Amino acid sequence: MSVAAELTCRNCGHNYSATPAAKYCPECGQDTDPTPPTFREFVNHFLGNYIAVKGGFPQTLWRLISKPGALTVDYWEGRKRRYTLPLRLYLTISVIAFLIFGVLTHQSVEQAIADVKPEEFTQGNFISFGDKAKATIKDGEVKCDGLPEFVCDRLTKRFGRKEALREVVSTLPERMVRYWAYAMFALVPLYAGLLKLAYLGRKRTFGEHMVFALHLHTFWILAILLSLSHEWAAAIVTFAVPAYALLAMRRVYRGRWLPLILRAIAISFAYFVCATIAVGIVAMIALVL
Repeated sequence: MSVAAELTCRNCGHNYSATPAAKYCPECGQDTDPTPPTFREFVNHFLGNYIAVKGGFPQTLWRLISKPGALTVDYWEGRKRRYTLPLRLYLTISVIAFLIFGVLTHQSVEQAIADVKPEEFTQGNFISFGDKAKATIKDGEVKCDGLPEFVCDRLTKRFGRKEALREVVSTLPERMVRYWAYAMFALVPLYAGLLKLAYLGRKRTFGEHMVFALHLHTFWILAILLSLSHEWAAAIVTFAVPAYALLAMRRVYRGRWLPLILRAIAISFAYFVCATIAVGIVAMIALVL
């Protein structure tokens, strides 16, 4: 192969002989190395572009945990380079956390199922969808009361075998964990929207509130992980989660304590209602699908 051919971009055909040491094509931006990446290069590329566990990740985590709200303030004031970006940080922690949740849930369910007698799955069970709607399952037969026909048909297909209930019960928590990860993508911007409503007079953009929401939810996920380690950790987290949120809001949005606390209570109540509805929807999806 000639030197000219070697210095021609394989993507766009641009000749970069004027800059032979270039790592990327000056015309289209594709890398100039024709050899496939090694396993190490592939891992580095994946970690660097999709999962933020390199560079400023430890520094970002420490800033997030040690000084509530400081990471958001730094981002708002333009100090971004030294830290992992908010969305990447949230996604990284979420991926790690939901993998752990999945493993722990699987172990807990296996133990619970092992303790249940086989006849308990066939003696008659019901799924309630409120006060007036339910489905009764017994010996692989499904009877619906007050449910739409398409829901009843779906339940019949899913539970229409004697062993179906055991199978569904054994996998339901794992499916809920999986679908809850998707639900969080709706709850985080919802929380940002509540912040926007609570601080309409501040003229902050939705994106700025979204940064705070991402940082706060990242901390909450870390706190939940910690609470699973021991009973004393769960007790600490119960106090730390609201205290952290208040301190973070104080540093980010400033203002007097009383209005801040009132805003925090209003936001928390609205968010709790929405999260409760989301749990119900996730449970139905995990049960029916």
